[in-house]
Amino acid sequence: MSIFENTVLVDKKVSVVNVILRYLCIALAIFCVLVSIIVYPGILLVPAIIFAVFWYLLKIASQIEWEYTYIEGRLSFARIKAKRKRKNVAKIEMEEVVLIAPSTAHELYNYHNNNQVSVKDCSSKQSGAKTYEVIYKNGSGLGDIIFEPDENMLDMICNRNAKKVIR
Repeated sequence: MSIFENTVLVDKKVSVVNVILRYLCIALAIFCVLVSIIVYPGILLVPAIIFAVFWYLLKIASQIEWEYTYIEGRLSFARIKAKRKRKNVAKIEMEEVVLIAPSTAHELYNYHNNNQVSVKDCSSKQSGAKTYEVIYKNGSGLGDIIFEPDENMLDMICNRNAKKVIR
């Protein structure tokens, strides 16, 4: 690890709809297997397999982590799905950053009311989590990324870009 490197991993909260659908798929798969065994052998095995596959896909979709990395003046965001697939969401040079502030900061008011700012939520969506927002120049407009850095990452960013960070 270099002197100015920090990585934070945050698990995304599983939605209630995802949990309900997973339990529903399990119940329907078991029901189809039981009906297939009791009523007529093999008649509902295909729907049972389809429900099991759908459950598997929902399970994978619920396992999402966000990775925030700060390396030598570059802030990058990645989504990791099921601890296997990694997709880069954004890579931001600190020269492009306008402001980094807590989501509740009044300095972000103008950006929240601007419809031309593209917003990406890379937070865990857990209640009580301390989220920050990065406002950056995105081509011709502005972008906003919501994330949850730790204190060490904020300290590293502040060391080199103190004027852009509000704590």
